[in-house]
Amino acid sequence: TVEAPPSVVPQKKWCDVTGLEAPYTDPKSTLRYHNAEVYEVLKTFQPAVIQTYLAVRGQGVVLR
Repeated sequence: TVEAPPSVVPQKKWCDVTGLEAPYTDPKSTLRYHNAEVYEVLKTFQPAVIQTYLAVRGQGVVLR
């Protein structure tokens, strides 16, 4: 085993829709997106769809 300190390089973030690298985050839904074209699609999502994408990422909110 190699013992090394934690990396100082920030982890890459990936688009929740396409799987490509995501430099942008929608402030309303917190979904990450790759470009303006994906953002236009993302704006049409219903809240249930947004929650599904967040759950896949592991950040879904359980609404009761």
